[in-house]
Order: sequence, then structure tokens, then C-alpha cells
Amino acid sequence: MKIVSTKISKNRISNLLLIIITLSISSYGVMVGAVSAKSLYSDVADSLTNRYENEEQFSIQIDSSSTLDDYLRYAALNSPSLRQAFYKWKAALEKTGYAGALPDPMVSYGRFIESAETRVGPQNQKFGIKQSFPWFGTLGSKKDMASELANVAFRKFQAEKLRLFYSVRSTYYDLYYLGRNIALTRDNLELLKFWESVALTKYRVALKQHPDVIKAQVELGKLEDMLLTLQDKIQPTVVRLRSVTNLPETTFIAIPTTIDVTEENLDAEAIMHDALQQNPNLNAIMHLIDKERAGVRLAGKVSMPNFTVGMDYIETGDALDPTMVDSGKDPWVIGVGINLPIWFGKNSAKKDEARAKLQAAEYRYADAQNRIETLVEKILFQYSDALRKTRLYRDGLIPKAEQALNASYTAYQAAETDFLNVLDAQRQLLAFQLQLERATADLATHRAELEMITGNELINK
Repeated sequence: MKIVSTKISKNRISNLLLIIITLSISSYGVMVGAVSAKSLYSDVADSLTNRYENEEQFSIQIDSSSTLDDYLRYAALNSPSLRQAFYKWKAALEKTGYAGALPDPMVSYGRFIESAETRVGPQNQKFGIKQSFPWFGTLGSKKDMASELANVAFRKFQAEKLRLFYSVRSTYYDLYYLGRNIALTRDNLELLKFWESVALTKYRVALKQHPDVIKAQVELGKLEDMLLTLQDKIQPTVVRLRSVTNLPETTFIAIPTTIDVTEENLDAEAIMHDALQQNPNLNAIMHLIDKERAGVRLAGKVSMPNFTVGMDYIETGDALDPTMVDSGKDPWVIGVGINLPIWFGKNSAKKDEARAKLQAAEYRYADAQNRIETLVEKILFQYSDALRKTRLYRDGLIPKAEQALNASYTAYQAAETDFLNVLDAQRQLLAFQLQLERATADLATHRAELEMITGNELINK
């Protein structure tokens, strides 16, 4: 397939596919249940199908200048897991179009092995047609069940989209942290080489002893080993990002040097409310409960009879006496049938089964609520902790560590302190810098995780 790539600017966030996926999800969540899912959202499903099957028109080029938004757009268009969830929803949506339909009529044909001789002539063959009609409300219950299953499939599609976006974001942030870790380690390695040269100069002029040089070289070896380890981690992280976005193996992925991080205190009560109201997995269980309620209504119909209406046409030959009145007249037969649901044990078991499924779904919803509440509380703590650490290291500890390093170096130059103090000060500064970058990446990751759970962007929360 020939792919026509289109470069998308950094600030153009409203990519057509993401608009349809994201905004249609919001619309679906508000309006579902008010009207038929089939009639309201088939256009959305058809539009997404067209874009999935004509992806060359919407392909996104990933290169060294690509942003996180570009990776998200590419993943939305190319992720196999998201496409799988979409087509499951579409299949469930299509099922709503026939779930409440009448069963197919039956056409029958019969040939008399031996003609049945009647007064008006021999009967040779028979043609018939029958149509069954379930008890009142049966078809409506079946359609309700199919509609709710389509709603469940849509919520799972929504959850998969949110999970996919979180996976892309978290992996992107991990790659950013790895890049910053490597950059800071290299900077400290260069600074340590400078300390080594200072110690070596002092040793040559007999101002310091040989152990200072050895200490610097030992510290250099440790940093070089750390740098090699970090560099070896690049490939697995890049492969992980390429995997979640479904990028080709030949695609070059640049290590991001910056990420957008919003530092704000979140309203825990509002976040919890959104999670319990808008979490797609929780809403999927709500629709599953509605489906089981429709199942209970359907099971209540099993004790009621179904009706069958039919009509037969019998071809009759001429009578032996051609002058006979109605000779060769073909009779028509209209019949009505009714089934007898007399197996009460079977019918009772079906009703009990439906009620048990409903109870299981209700308890599943309660359990999911508890799990989401626990998870949200945990992530809110992690977010607050990362926010506190980001401010602490950036605004407090790192400036003080830099002052301590400068003071230690000045004192070492004046022979007022040991070289080990200089190394300790530099080691502490590096640790604080890495902790700041880790806290920054964690802050962005936990925010993305909360967005995945609540199903929307955290704006003014």
C-alpha cells in the first residue's frame, strides 16, 4: 500500500481522527440510552471505518521533530488493539439492527407419494408458508440486550483508547527521563574529569597526595559505568514506544528533550467524582447491568406461548368426473399454532439464571467502584508527592547543592577541605538533579494516569 505522509504542525492538536474518536466518545456517553445506538452512532462507526480502511489519506510522519501529539495521533490511527476494540463495537452495533427482528418465515413444500383422491380431484403437491410471533415484549427485550451489549463494547473501545494514550504518554515520559539522565550523567562526567585534572595538577606540584587522583578516577569509572547502563536502556525503551504506537522498525525515534508538565494542585473530590461517573470500564459494567435487567425481562417471557400463523396451498388435479362441481379446485388452508411452555422446571431455571447474572453484574459494579476509589486515592497521593518533590528539588535542594559544590571547590582550591568533600558535593548535586527529573516525569505520568481513569483531560481540577 502506498502511504502518503502528511506532516502535522506542533500546535495542530485537532487532528480529524482524534476529533471523531474523542468528541464522539463524549457525545456517546451523554446521549446513550436516549435513542437507539444503531441509529445514532452508525454514522460515527462508518466514518471511523472509512478512515481506518483509507489510512493513506491520514498517515502521519514520525521523525526527529515529532511531538507527543504526533505519537498519539499515529497510535490512534494504527494501533491494532484500538482497531480491534473498534471493530468489536461496530459488530455489536450492527447486531442491534436485527436483534429485535422477527424470526425468518418458513416456506415448505410437500409432494404426495400417492395422490390423495378427493371428490374434486387428486391432491398432488402442497406449498406452505409459516411465520412465528414471540410473546409480546420478547423482541423488545432482545433488542434492549443487544443495544446494551453495543454500549458495553463502545465503553471498552473508549477504555482502550484511554489506555493506549496513557501507554504512549508514560513510555514517552520514560524516554524523556532516560535522555535527561544520560545528559546529566555526561555533564557530571565532564565536570569530574575537570576535578581529576585539578587533582592531578596539585599532585604534580606536590600540593596534594596521590589518593585524590585515585578518588577522582574511581568516581569517573562509576559514572562511566552508569552512563553505559543508561545508554543500553535506550533501545528497549524505544522498542516499547515503537510497539505501543505500532511504528515500523525502521522508524527513527528521537529522545525528547522537553515535556509539557502542568504543576497544579488537583481537587481530589472532583477527580474522584469524575472517576466514578466517567470511567469507561465502570460505565461498561453499568451497561452490562442494564443488559442483564433486559435478560431478566426476557426470561420472564419463557413461560408465555409463541404463536405461529401459516397458510398452505394444495394443488389438486381434475376429478374423474369432469362435470363435477369444483373439479380441480385448489384448496387454501390457513392455520394457527401455539407452543406449550409446560416444562416448568426448565423455565424456572432460566429465570433463576437471569436473576443470578444480574446480581453478579451488580456486585461486579460495586467491586469495580471500590477498586477505582482505591486506585484514584493512590494516584492522587503519588501525584501530590511528585509535585512536592518537583518544587522541593528545583526551588530548594538543587540551588543549595550547587552552592555547596562551589563552596567545596573553592575550599579545596584553598587547601581548606578534603577532595572527598568535593566529590560528595558533586555526587549529591547529581542525585538531586536526577530526582528532579524523575519527579517531573512522574508528575506527568500520574496526571496522564488520572486522565485515563477519569476519561477526560484534567482542566481546572
